[in-house]
Amino acid sequence: MAHAPSLTRTSRVVVEEHRLLRGLLAEIEAAFKGKGLRLDTGLDVVAVRLDTLRGPLWAHFDEEERAGLFEEIEEHTPESGPACARLRREHKGLLVRLDALREVPPEGRRGPKWSREVRAFLDELSEHESQEVDLLMRSLEGPGGAPD
Repeated sequence: MAHAPSLTRTSRVVVEEHRLLRGLLAEIEAAFKGKGLRLDTGLDVVAVRLDTLRGPLWAHFDEEERAGLFEEIEEHTPESGPACARLRREHKGLLVRLDALREVPPEGRRGPKWSREVRAFLDELSEHESQEVDLLMRSLEGPGGAPD
């Protein structure tokens, strides 16, 4: 396939970015789970880590779109078109949700609602990333298989 080498290069970048994002998500989860008066835990630390997540997440989504990742996947596995379209639409929604969580003032973070919303966002983002990786892997393993 003519597009397979390009898809393979793009996939390497995307997989590395997913690894970085998983690390950032793990740091946010760790801040929730901290016990006692540790400096690296608590809701204020969660808020700071959400701020830290914003730049890499935007850059990751932007890279996928600019590199034409979903178009390449669709060329290699046309049946993936609906899944690609859904994942592209989710990018903006995830960024909007993240920004809304980041804008909550400190007093608004104290109740259980903000924590639930952050956890729901983290779950949704993790699921989104898992679906992207799955789609990418299926594309690489599709007709003709991944190039050597």
